[in-house]
Amino acid sequence: MENRYDVIIIGAGPAGLAVAEELENTSLSVLLVEKNSVIGPKICAGGITNFKKHSEIPPEKMQGSKNHTIFIEDKKYELTLADSIRTISRANLGEYQAGKITGSKNITLLKGTSAKSIGPESVVTDKGIFSFRYLVGADGSASLVRKHLGLGRRVSIGLCCDVEKVHEGFVWYVNPRELGTSYIWEFPHHDHTNIGIYFDPKHLSAKRARAVLITYLEKRNHRISPHEIRGGAVNYDFRGCVFGNIFLAGDAAGLASKPSGEGISFALASGREIGKKILDPGYEMTGLKRILKLKKRQEKILSIFESFPPIQGLLFRLSLALVRKRWIQRYFAN
Repeated sequence: MENRYDVIIIGAGPAGLAVAEELENTSLSVLLVEKNSVIGPKICAGGITNFKKHSEIPPEKMQGSKNHTIFIEDKKYELTLADSIRTISRANLGEYQAGKITGSKNITLLKGTSAKSIGPESVVTDKGIFSFRYLVGADGSASLVRKHLGLGRRVSIGLCCDVEKVHEGFVWYVNPRELGTSYIWEFPHHDHTNIGIYFDPKHLSAKRARAVLITYLEKRNHRISPHEIRGGAVNYDFRGCVFGNIFLAGDAAGLASKPSGEGISFALASGREIGKKILDPGYEMTGLKRILKLKKRQEKILSIFESFPPIQGLLFRLSLALVRKRWIQRYFAN
């Protein structure tokens, strides 16, 4: 195996694979390093908004619905959106993305390989030392590349499990008096429903969030062992994507939505943008600017909610009334 590559990508999640796809069949030699032996599987609800911008993903690999049931302080509301939200398992997404670069002459995929440290022009792994011209950190919220750059992180947490019953639409549960701006979700997939709780550990402890989720499951007659509840963090602390010849994509860049925890859509978009930037250093990354504008809109609304805890229930109901308007839906999702 070669030990020198034009581009080394650490992490074969949605962002890393999107970078690789942009660089496929170019003159650049690419090494894609993945710590897991299987591409794809990760703790994730699998939601994708803004689906039309990711329409290359085959619809048959996804589940979608425009119908949403929202509980605000135990009062039930129904909402139909203009555009569907889609879900896809990370295993299916990874398999699909990896399949697109399989057989590429200029891309080497190294699975079951952990990056240990990063030097000025090389990456030390448990399978050798590899040098690079460009390095892409697509290695998630605990990114080694991000640490190498001296950047901290701010995270929210998701705890979730899968139940066999498949729901036709999405369910959202908020109770500001108990959970603040945290929420419980139910996301439909082809053969199961993913149920979880998303929270900021600064405002809700993991122990309390876990207890709330278990109570929610029990009330809905879902028999889940506590050991089946899995957890993961998302990093929403964006500090930039381009640092000389080093790039950060997806969660490693802090490109998750702080209000919702959504990361797949941002990861795919940022990966494509970084691939284009490597190929054309003069590229202005207009697509990245669009997703940053969207992220800023969403987080500005969350800051309003966080500033007025006593009236969060009222703010949720007001937001529900506003989101019934299609232009509002598109403003916060496109």
